[in-house]
Amino acid sequence: MRPRAQASHGRGFGAQAAVYDEVRPGYPTAALDLAGPDWQGLRVCDLGAGTGILSRTLIGRGCDVVAVDPDPAVLERNSAPSRIGTAEDTGLASADFDLVTVAQAWHWFDEEAAATEICRILRPGGRLLILINQLDVRIDWVLRLSRIMHAGDVYRPQYRPQPGEGLRLTDRSLVEFTTPIGVDGIVDLARTRSYWLRSNETTRARVETNLREYFRDEHPVTGAIELPYMCLAYLLERT
Repeated sequence: MRPRAQASHGRGFGAQAAVYDEVRPGYPTAALDLAGPDWQGLRVCDLGAGTGILSRTLIGRGCDVVAVDPDPAVLERNSAPSRIGTAEDTGLASADFDLVTVAQAWHWFDEEAAATEICRILRPGGRLLILINQLDVRIDWVLRLSRIMHAGDVYRPQYRPQPGEGLRLTDRSLVEFTTPIGVDGIVDLARTRSYWLRSNETTRARVETNLREYFRDEHPVTGAIELPYMCLAYLLERT
């Protein structure tokens, strides 16, 4: 996808902001602890913050948070102080943050340009924490689900961010977790995917039908199931 089109799709989640907030999972403690257990008083920029799934956790950990996102519709649901901006142009002051967090948004960024901006707003020795929740497609039935859902933003566990000069990867982890959800919730989860958001009504109806048939015929479930995820976490330091 060309960078301009990629950025445009990355700004389309406001249409399903409430659903996104309800069905997308939070981030496991073990992944957050890659940046250390004590976050009290840290000045944090939550970049690509969206509805605030991570922002709320940062506030709960005692951080001084600024949420940045290009979509005003999602920021309306974010409880942190916020501003309209992009990863490549935040509009924030230089050397003002101890930590930048990027949860579920790194794939929407121009890596090199975003890294330059992140280095600008980080203080010397500041760090970047990238968090990526994704369905655990190492499990056969989850792989099949992801294909029906067109969950295309799947990274291999071997993936490493490559932002170029200015940021050095210092640690990483893969954290497995599950979240309870029913079939209706999984349909709602599909509604928060970029494939759904840019599709017409015919395509959306087909995806929903295929999902419901999958859980009725191929992988029957009743009630809530534990949906397996993995969180890929990467800690980088400003050099």
